[in-house]
Amino acid sequence: MRKKVLGTLAALALSAGGALAQYTNPPIPPMLPPGAVQPPAELPVPGGDPNALMPNGQPVYPNGGPYGQTPYDSPALERERGGGLFGGRGGRCAGNPMIWFDGQYLLMFPKSQPLNFPLLTTSAPADAGVVGRATTSDLQNNLDLGSSSGFRLSAGFFRPSNTRLGGEFVATYLSPVSNNVFVASASNSNGVPVIGRPFVNTGSGTGGSLLVSFPTFAFGSALSRATTRFYGLEANSLLNLYRTAEGDSRHWVLNFLAGFRYNELYETLDVSSISTLLPGNTAFNNGITIAAPTSVEVKDGFRTKNSFYGGNFGLQSQFSSGRWYLGLTGKVGVGVIHQEIDVTGSTNTLNPVAQTMSSSVGGLLANASNIGTYRNDQFGIVTDLNASLGYQITPWLITTVGYNFIHMNSVARPGNLFNGQVDASVVPSSGTFGGASTGSPSFNVRQDDFWVHGLNFGFIVRY
Repeated sequence: MRKKVLGTLAALALSAGGALAQYTNPPIPPMLPPGAVQPPAELPVPGGDPNALMPNGQPVYPNGGPYGQTPYDSPALERERGGGLFGGRGGRCAGNPMIWFDGQYLLMFPKSQPLNFPLLTTSAPADAGVVGRATTSDLQNNLDLGSSSGFRLSAGFFRPSNTRLGGEFVATYLSPVSNNVFVASASNSNGVPVIGRPFVNTGSGTGGSLLVSFPTFAFGSALSRATTRFYGLEANSLLNLYRTAEGDSRHWVLNFLAGFRYNELYETLDVSSISTLLPGNTAFNNGITIAAPTSVEVKDGFRTKNSFYGGNFGLQSQFSSGRWYLGLTGKVGVGVIHQEIDVTGSTNTLNPVAQTMSSSVGGLLANASNIGTYRNDQFGIVTDLNASLGYQITPWLITTVGYNFIHMNSVARPGNLFNGQVDASVVPSSGTFGGASTGSPSFNVRQDDFWVHGLNFGFIVRY
């Protein structure tokens, strides 16, 4: 019995000695140079399973990640590393705003209204203001509109929950501009100078003129006035295709837009004249002879409204480097242009002595053969281009200067609604009024294009 106990104790002693013999001291880390930092040890993975710290397949770190790093599934990291439909790096930084407002003052130059036939002429008395004669000259040979002031306002955003998707609203307005020509002879001038409203008489095939002022016959005045007004509205959805990341020295954003746009071009052309007969002279209105000192007023009016309704498609690009900014936008609207055309004309007389007055339908270029309201639809394309160069004043404010161009492919314009061809038998102030008519001028819509371009000066507020 004593031998067994002693044997057991000897075995235990031998086992303990073997265990002590296998123990070694841990390695001493190497000496680091001054200023160096010891790299952290790797985190243990429980059970050797690399997915142990990835519940539901999503990598996360406890307490905000190792050494304070951002968790893998953090939205902040998503903004830093990925943006745009086609990848790239994305983020919300000074070059990638989430909300913005753009205000621009516009100094624009619209395309002149067309003029296919002179409206007002003067000449020596022998030529009576008839077009084509030796001394006849135009008093108005163009309908140049000059410059127009206006504004363009736009506001947009990207959704906080999905920075690839957003929206934008745009309003453009140009103040009405006009071309005015006024000519007159004084009441004591005995009808000097000659002022005429020319036409071509389709009944005889010869040139003629409605005399506004003529020596020893009548004195008077004439006014021609053309106006143009343009504005538009847009509502667009935005899809971000690419954006650079926060912290990049250069920022680039590329967006695709699709939405709805409305544009309206409203134009007028009015020509009116008033003549007072000098003593001993007579004239006509509506087939009735009128005598001095009767005054005769003849008015023509042409109005067109072109309304575009359609889809809007385009690209937006913004690039910034340091404090400099460049914005480029190209849009194309495809849809229908609804045209409304109104032609009016009248002839009115007033005799202050007899205290009589009369009124007739029809003027000179607008009379019974073409007066009325007409509607027409055309396939429409609107092109809208914008370029802006800016300088960043603060992180949220940029001042800009740039160029705008807008084009409509098919519009009705007042100057294309007549060509000077008139049948005198349908003109109330003509001595042949009421005779056989050739039905001229007839109504005809001649399509034209319209463009407006110019400079913009503005600012962008963004966050």
